[in-house]
Amino acid sequence: MTNNAKPDVFGSAAAVAHNERPRDGKVKKVLRFLPGFFYLFVFYVVVAVSVNDVRAPFLSFGPYALSWVEVLLILGAIISLFELMRVSKPGIDNTYEAIGMGGVFVLYLIFFVLASSGQSSLRIFGNTEFLTLLVISLSQTIVAFIINARTLKRTIDYTGGEG
Repeated sequence: MTNNAKPDVFGSAAAVAHNERPRDGKVKKVLRFLPGFFYLFVFYVVVAVSVNDVRAPFLSFGPYALSWVEVLLILGAIISLFELMRVSKPGIDNTYEAIGMGGVFVLYLIFFVLASSGQSSLRIFGNTEFLTLLVISLSQTIVAFIINARTLKRTIDYTGGEG
């Protein structure tokens, strides 16, 4: 049987038929594997460079005021929870995702240590906000390895992986 479906504006008919994203390039495939804390790192740099005082409220409603520090910490917590969901799929070895999270933690650690050692060009990384994100990233990495190991062990035990 031939498929006479016409390609739509989103790509080829074969790609649409197989639920593939037709215009995914290599860049998108690589960016998909970057941990969320990498994007938070980029967001942190943009905010730190463009805002004079990250602790000053930028949004107020009633008795509540929101500063960039609070936005960064809330995003850090939310991103870490979503990242932990990535490694909690039973039966799937997500060790590479956990290693990527550890790699981003090492990136945070390097910038924090360099900023703390007096590198004036990296002073935006030597503050309490960045240290808090560093601790959240470390916690996320440790828990990601534990969750991944437990789901793999449970999968092996469940499927009777004795050999």
